[in-house]
Amino acid sequence: MNTLSCRARGVIAYGYNDFPVLAGQLDLRGDNMPALAPTPLQIHHDLADYGDVAGDAALRARLAELFGVGADQVLITAGGSEALSLALLCIADPGAPVHIPRPAFPGFEQLAGLLGLSVVSYPVPGPVPVRGRTPLVVCTPHNPTGLVTAPCGAGGGDGWVIWDLSHTSPASDLLTAFTTELGPADIVVYSLSKLLRLPGARVGCLIATDLDLIAAASRAKTHLSMSTSQPGQHAALRVLRNPETAEELARRTARLAARRKRIMEAIGSSQSLRADPALDGTHLYVHTHDGSDAWQRLQQAGVVGIPGPVFHGQTSAVRLCIAQPSNVIDQAATRIQAL
Repeated sequence: MNTLSCRARGVIAYGYNDFPVLAGQLDLRGDNMPALAPTPLQIHHDLADYGDVAGDAALRARLAELFGVGADQVLITAGGSEALSLALLCIADPGAPVHIPRPAFPGFEQLAGLLGLSVVSYPVPGPVPVRGRTPLVVCTPHNPTGLVTAPCGAGGGDGWVIWDLSHTSPASDLLTAFTTELGPADIVVYSLSKLLRLPGARVGCLIATDLDLIAAASRAKTHLSMSTSQPGQHAALRVLRNPETAEELARRTARLAARRKRIMEAIGSSQSLRADPALDGTHLYVHTHDGSDAWQRLQQAGVVGIPGPVFHGQTSAVRLCIAQPSNVIDQAATRIQAL
């Protein structure tokens, strides 16, 4: 009898449609903000050849400016998930342990499992494990809690650390400030899809000062996605080059801070809910005081998020995305405050 591999059988995947939004309910499952700017594409020309495995040279150069690194230290990937997969592939062999936060973006544990790695979870909130022989994954701002970890949070010395900065806005100098503190054993993975509102483009990047790692990741990528979609790369480059993009991203960052405060205040006024003290990013992680099902309680109040178990968390938690129009945030705050 033909059977699937244990790794394939063990994969768990969710989509937003698994948690439908009914009439009259508010959708706080994911980012619902509009695209930053029109991005006309030259589709025919872009699809005429494979392109460089490492990515479009102009896009690599622009990202190098944002991160304060050399263009040769940037590898363009098919979204943040491919960057994470390549990073894990390059630093750990099958059977090796890897520290993964929990709760967290579900792809961390699923991709580690597909690569045959042994997941050793660490709790968030809580101290980040000190870097050492076991590779470490850190997400900051953390999805789903919005908590922030500084580069020094993993300690100094040797030991691989993968930093997922996908929820850090490129609007300011935060990316450069972060990467200037990183060492040769640090790897950054980043998703342009989220912050630039180009989810369909599937463009991300892997950044490392270790050029041997960049070369190894490029070789592996040759046998995976080959080259990242050129139309997607050129769309990302057009958005990043648009002089209005930085201003709009700065405005969105300010609006997110106000919306985070609005929802956090509503949760604070609620009799049944609490939230982890989010500092950045687009998410809040909300808990019920009595341990009851948080997703169900909010869904019944007309606010739909993503249940905690999706992030390997508890049913008593739910993730809410604050990247919503202001009227949705106001309505959600009113409904949450009444709980």
